[in-house]
Amino acid sequence: MDKIDHLLDAIEHPENYSDSEIETLLQDPETREVYRILDKTKTSLQSQSSPDVDAEWETFRRRHHTKRFRISNLFSRNIAVGLAVGIMSLAAVAAVISISINHTPNHNMVTENENTDPANEATVYADSTYIEIPTASNPEIIVFNNEPLEIILNRIADYYGYKILFSENATKSLRLYFRWNQALSPEEVVESLNNFNQIHLSINDKTINID
Repeated sequence: MDKIDHLLDAIEHPENYSDSEIETLLQDPETREVYRILDKTKTSLQSQSSPDVDAEWETFRRRHHTKRFRISNLFSRNIAVGLAVGIMSLAAVAAVISISINHTPNHNMVTENENTDPANEATVYADSTYIEIPTASNPEIIVFNNEPLEIILNRIADYYGYKILFSENATKSLRLYFRWNQALSPEEVVESLNNFNQIHLSINDKTINID
């Protein structure tokens, strides 16, 4: 029987212990701390103010030879043991959580790009027939030097997946010098082309309209 069991047994059966044994229990710091925790827990459950621990010990010491001071004044033996075990378990769990947080490995992190083989995405083999699938290229700056407007817009529309629609009065053969930055959005490209006074462009439902 360990010290805690002795304490609980002494509370429940004080008549089984001599004065010297009670004094020994009172002098042990660990036993005294367990008694303090049990006493405070009892007090909180009963919604009473915290008693003087020293006074409680003194009362217990003086009355241990009677049979009136029983475990009903604190808890049942099983509840008291469960409480002590629960307190120690919570402390252990808190320590494990703290260690886990402070030692979470941050290595072995691989980005999707690192595992992607561009060559695997560029080709497909089916029935021994080689099929090349076009892949998106990096945006470039394309310079149209005195090119017809229709050719310029067809290339731009194809790149963005748009259509073009010329009005009856629009001039398809109008030649322009234009620097096309493929990193721009279709709306931004159309806005740049509208800087030419001879034309007016607008976008509606993925269609570039030329007036």
